[in-house]
Amino acid sequence: MKRYLLYFAGLNLIAAMVVLNIRFGLGVAAFSSVMYSISQIYHISLGTASIICYLLFVAAQCILTRKIRLAFLLEIPLSFAFGWLTDFYDFIIPELGFPVGIMLLLYFAGMFATAMGVFLCVKTDLILTPTDGIVKTISEVFSLPFSSTKNGFDISLVLITVLLCLLNHTPIYGIGIGTILSAIFVGRIIKLYEKKVTFI
Repeated sequence: MKRYLLYFAGLNLIAAMVVLNIRFGLGVAAFSSVMYSISQIYHISLGTASIICYLLFVAAQCILTRKIRLAFLLEIPLSFAFGWLTDFYDFIIPELGFPVGIMLLLYFAGMFATAMGVFLCVKTDLILTPTDGIVKTISEVFSLPFSSTKNGFDISLVLITVLLCLLNHTPIYGIGIGTILSAIFVGRIIKLYEKKVTFI
């Protein structure tokens, strides 16, 4: 029961922070940058864009491992559930009107919350979100530490976001100082949790 509660808390932390990072106005989190840009370019909800990306991540895991595992298949219904959860938080979280300094402090706190959400979902060893699943698959296939792989994957998503916006001749949506900070630090914070957190 403890594992399920921690897992549920992790999912909600990630979904809430995806939306809050948008509200902070400093740039979306790196791992959600592609989803956000797709939602803006094609005028669909953030949750729908997330579902599209998650299903692509599931397919990528099957290709990388050359296997269709049950763990990958279980990520498909979770993709829809998490997309709907993201839209739920997008609906209930209002716009924030704090000064830039307060927003920056909240963004830093949010990186720790995001990292904790990812850490909980991975460490409870239940169904991973496809974002975490693809990172874990890459780390296992290439024998890399999860936290370092997370850093590299987040940075690659930022680059994909820029390329996607340029190809569609649109503004570069969602990229800001917060995006760069999250790409650099979220994986490192997860590494800190891996060393220090022992309640799971």
